[in-house]
Parts: sequence; structure tokens; C-alpha cells
Amino acid sequence: MNKAINQKAKWRLGTFVPLGAMLSGLVMAGEPAVTYPAKTDTRHYQPHRHPAEDDETVLEDVKVKAAQAPKPNRFKAETSTTGSKAEMALRDIPQSVSVVTKELIKSQNAFNLRDALRNVSGLTIAAGEGARTGDSITLRGFAANTDNYLDGVKENGQYNRDTFFIEKAEVLKGASSILFGRGATGGVINQVAKKPTGKTGVTGAFTYGSYDFKRTTLDAESAYQNLSARLNFLFQDNGSFRDYNDTQRLGLAPSFRVKVDDDTSMDLSLLHQEEQGVFDYGVPMYRGKPADVPINTYYGFTDNRLLDTDTNVATVALNHRFNSDFSVKNTVRAGAYQRDYLTHLFGAVTDTGATSTVARTQALRRNEQDNVYNQTDFTYKKPLWGFNNTLMFGSEFGWENYGFKSKSSTGVSSISIFNPVITASSTGLASDFSGTLATDRYTKAQTYAGYVLDQFEITPEWKLLAGTRYDQFDAQQLDRISTNNFSRSDSQWSPRSGLVWQPDKAQSYYFSYGTSFNPSAESLSITAANANLPPEHNQNFEIGAKYDVFGGRLGVTAALFRLEKTNARTTNPNDSALSILAGEQRTDGFEFGLAGEVLPRWDMSMTYAYLDAKITKSTTTAVGTVSGLTKSFEGMSATNVPEHSGVFWNSYHITPQWEVGGGVFYASDRYADSVNEVTLPAYARLDAVVAYHQKHYDVQMNVFNLADTVYYESGQTSSALPGVPLSAQVTVNVKY
Repeated sequence: MNKAINQKAKWRLGTFVPLGAMLSGLVMAGEPAVTYPAKTDTRHYQPHRHPAEDDETVLEDVKVKAAQAPKPNRFKAETSTTGSKAEMALRDIPQSVSVVTKELIKSQNAFNLRDALRNVSGLTIAAGEGARTGDSITLRGFAANTDNYLDGVKENGQYNRDTFFIEKAEVLKGASSILFGRGATGGVINQVAKKPTGKTGVTGAFTYGSYDFKRTTLDAESAYQNLSARLNFLFQDNGSFRDYNDTQRLGLAPSFRVKVDDDTSMDLSLLHQEEQGVFDYGVPMYRGKPADVPINTYYGFTDNRLLDTDTNVATVALNHRFNSDFSVKNTVRAGAYQRDYLTHLFGAVTDTGATSTVARTQALRRNEQDNVYNQTDFTYKKPLWGFNNTLMFGSEFGWENYGFKSKSSTGVSSISIFNPVITASSTGLASDFSGTLATDRYTKAQTYAGYVLDQFEITPEWKLLAGTRYDQFDAQQLDRISTNNFSRSDSQWSPRSGLVWQPDKAQSYYFSYGTSFNPSAESLSITAANANLPPEHNQNFEIGAKYDVFGGRLGVTAALFRLEKTNARTTNPNDSALSILAGEQRTDGFEFGLAGEVLPRWDMSMTYAYLDAKITKSTTTAVGTVSGLTKSFEGMSATNVPEHSGVFWNSYHITPQWEVGGGVFYASDRYADSVNEVTLPAYARLDAVVAYHQKHYDVQMNVFNLADTVYYESGQTSSALPGVPLSAQVTVNVKY
């Protein structure tokens, strides 16, 4: 029997603090008068070491290592592969890149990818099901549902991603089709998987928490001669503060590295994840806001609660170095995804005060997806005309198959909003797809692309990044119910350029311009309305600054940008069944970030985003659920995009063994519907962590929502999903 999905996602957008003065002060401060010890200095407490070890080595370490260059600390990353096809220092990338490190993920007990991504400025996540199942992400006001990557290769299946096998998460912001092809309007999300390191060891963790939360993970490594292996395992079984909700999740991720010779290696990895639960849409909207009911209130059925997800991904990557200047990486990935689920959507509200009811509909759905990608990336690093130069070029070939089928039910009873009585479903909708289907369509798509990108060092202070990509994207859709079969063939050039000025090793300023495109079949679905439309076009203008202060221990970033879609799809005023490319949408914004060590033993991560995301031109209209009036989308704010959002998280080691920390997550109010009549209220949520470290074990306690604030993480026109109330989890890590 399938168990219910846990919607206890702990998305925590952090609190906004006016930081302009702080940024100015940090930049002006530069190097402090007192030189702090480098991270390798044992006076700088490290939780995995014994006091005795520190006492024995402190004088030697101070003398020998204190003057060395600072090493990356727990919350601050130094490099990324997401901003280009090669590993590159963040300060050299003329674009905003956020990196959520494994230490920050661990500190927050961020078990889902969406939990980890709360730390990324300008990113919001919708829970439950909106237009797409699984993780639903918005970046800088634009949907990024198809912009998920794993180790730089597309991995866009519909499921709830777990962090049990993830080393870190990287987010490149702004239009980026030069690197990733179709989509990538607001940016892309790249998961970097744990890989064999050539060491031998094992780490196990067990977590128990509120609402009968139980989770076990294992991370084991071994090496023999030229072969190294790593195995990550997950089992999770948990309830929820929401009634009739529980989840089971199983994950397995083995990986292998074969060193063929000094210049050649091969990486092989598998990912299997399965999940059983239930879809939960939360509480209904009432008079333009979430209904004032207890947050555990459930509006579904006692039976027909189905969510069954199966994910399988296999990857083979071959790395070869021709010489010290020239290298190639070829990656082949195959993915297979299936997701069966029963929905209980909210419909119209009958407003009679305390006796108000909401209509419900029910449907059984299946998403099936099979993908194969081959990506080849060449990197050539050799001075050109006496200046350092990195040339990157390559190709991508992709074959994608997507099937969607559904069965619908009529006669689903309405339910009281303020006094719901949960019963079995009256429709008898079976949990299989026999009988008459409402939808049954199949889409196949092919991608053929090539790119070239060059980073040229004009002088030691000035660097130029420029390149372009050509995509050919073809899609064919077969409808097995009707005869409405469609096909599209689109080709597109995607240029990108950026200029970086680095007056010294601590400062970096940049300007960048990037483009992206959204074909009609971007999400592997074509309709009569868009079948004849060429791609939408997007462009991103950005200026920014990146600083290293306090001897490089603390990184400070700021960016000002405009992201605009210049030919958005909108309703044809002469035929409402068709769309035309006459709309416009833009986001003007500012981002600030801070990550690193403020003082020895004090790690901090802080982000803030201001987003003004508007539909500036549209002929599409909709009837407001509050006013009952027909309104145009033009002039409306984008949905689920707060104007202000941010996060503050910090951790302090009182002693080598004891660590305390916590943070605040904030989001201002935002609209849940397209005509801006339904609102999700602003919230601030406070979390805390206490940890005790020893050489072979750690004990960590996380407390979520200390003030027990009632808040809503996300929503849509008819429903809102409450956030987790006051709760706690205790994790024991054992390592050898």
C-alpha cells in the first residue's frame, strides 16, 4: 500500500537585513589590522580533532602554516564548473553563481535539494503540484523546472531530489543557453555528486525527529590499485504535521573511478531513488488568502492516496588529457523515470461564511520519461599572443521520450472548508490505467548542439569571456486519444559575453550579457496554441562585484541585473485558442551574498534578493477569483516571487567539540495567482542547531521554526501549502 507523501519540506527563505552599509564597510576594510590564523592553523578550532591533538601541534602549526594562503572554509566555495564547462574560480566568472556547500547542507539538515536551495538568493520553490510534479523551481522570476543538471549534464526527471549523494549544489543565474541549451532563462541548478576519492572509510548517520521522522544514510569508500569505489545509501520513513501524510524513500548511488593511466580515467555512477507517498495541496484559498484553519487540516480522501516515483540514472564519463594544455571529457547519461499519482485539486469556493465549501476534482496520472544524452567537452589552455587563454568547445546530442496519461473522475463531492469530514473517495477511481483515458500522449525530441567559449586574459587585470552555441531542437507529439498530432523544429544561436576587471587578488568586477531561448516543446509538450510558434527569446544584463576580505576567509558578492523575455507567448486577440509571440516579461533585481568566516570559528552564510518581476505586455486575461472580474495579465507581478527574500545562517564553534548556530529565513508577501488577487503572507522563520563533535562520531540537534510561526511556503490560485511548525531532529553520525 502506498504511503502518503511528506510535504514537510523545510524551505527557509531568510530574513532581509539592510546590508549596503555592511558591504561598503567590508570592502573598505580590506585586510584587518590583525592577521587571523589560516584555516589550517590549529588555533582555529576544527570539530573533527581532539583537544590533545590541537595541544600537541599548535606551536608547530602556528609557526609553519599560519602564513599560508587561506583554504576554502565550510560555507565558502572557491570554484565552480557551472559557470563554464571547465573548473573556474568564482571570481573569474562574469555572472552570479551560488554554491551551497556540503557543510552548509549538513548544518541545516537539508535532506531535500529544495531545502538546500533555500540558501540561494532569487530562487523560490513551489511544493505539491503546480503545472509540474516534483521539484518546481523559479529563478529570478522565471520557471526553471526543466533546468536541473547533475555534474553538468541534463537530469530533468520529475521527482523530489534528495541530497544523500550530493557533494554540493551550484546555481548559475541569468540566461545561460550557451552552456545548457534550451531553457536556462533564469539560470540552472547543477548538483555535484559525491565521487570516489581514493580513500577508505565509512560514515553512517541516523536521524530521528518530530512526526516519527526516521532516516538512515551510509557513505562508504574503498580503493584498490587503479580502482576506487563509493557507495551512498538512503532509507527514510516519516510522517508529517499534515494529517494523512507519510513518506517512504529509498536511495542507492554507487560510483566507481578507474584510472586507466596517468592521463586517462573513467567514472561510472548509478542513481536509484524510489518514493511512495501522497500528493498534498495544503489548504484552500479563501477570500484571497489561505483559509484560517489549523495547518494540519487535510482535504483529500482516506483512500486513493497514491504517489509512486521511480528514478534510475546511469552515467559514464571518460576523461583524457592529451598533454598539459589539451583535455577532453565525454559523458554519456541514460535516465528512466516513472511517476504515478492521484490528485485532489481544489475548485471553486462556495462562500457562505462559516459553512463555506470548496469543490474538488480527482485524477489519476502517470509521467514516463526516458532520456539519453552524449556531451563532449574539450578544454585547451595555452597562452595566446603572450596572454593566458582558455578555449572550451564541444557538442551535445540528446534523445528524449516523454509519455503522459491520465484518468479523470466526475461527481467528486465538495468539502467544508472550516469543518472538513474526511471520507473515502466516492468515485471509485482505480489505481491503474485500464478503461477510458482522458489523456494519452507521447512526445519524442532530439537535440543537436555545438558550442565554443573562450576566456582571454587581455592583461593580468582584465579578462574577456565570449562565445556562442547553436542548437537544433526537434520534437514530435502523438496523441492517442485525438488526432491532434504536432511537430516542431527549431534552431537557435545563443551568444554570451562578459568582461572582468580584477585590480588585485581581492577584488573582481564584471559586466555580462547572456541569452536563452524557450521553444514551444521545451517541456516536451506541444499544443494547438503553440505548435506553430518559434522560440521565445530572453536576455540577461548584469553588473556585479566579488570581494575577498579578512585575508580571503570571507567572500562578499553583489549583482544588479535585468532579465527580460522579449517575445513571450500570449493569447491571440483574434483567436483565443491560439497564442502569439507578442508578450513581454522582465525582472529587475539586486542580489547580495556573504559566505565564509567572519572570525575564526565563526562561519556565516547570508543572502538577500530584491526582485521586481512583472509581465509588462500581454493580451491574456483571466477572471479573478476574488473580484470576479476579467483582468489582463499585463502589469501583473509574477506568481510565487517575493519582492524581498533572504537567509542568514551562522555557526560558531565554542570549543573544538561544541558547535552552536542557527538562522532566519524570510520572504515578503507574494501573489499566488496570475491576476494578483490571491496573496501568500510574508513570513520569517527561525531555526537553530547544536552539535557535539568527536573523532569518530557527531551528535547534532536541529530545531525548526523556534517561534512556531504559521506561514505558507508556496501556493497557487486555489491552494496554499503550510510550512513546518515547531519541530526537531536529532542526528547521530558515526565515521571510521
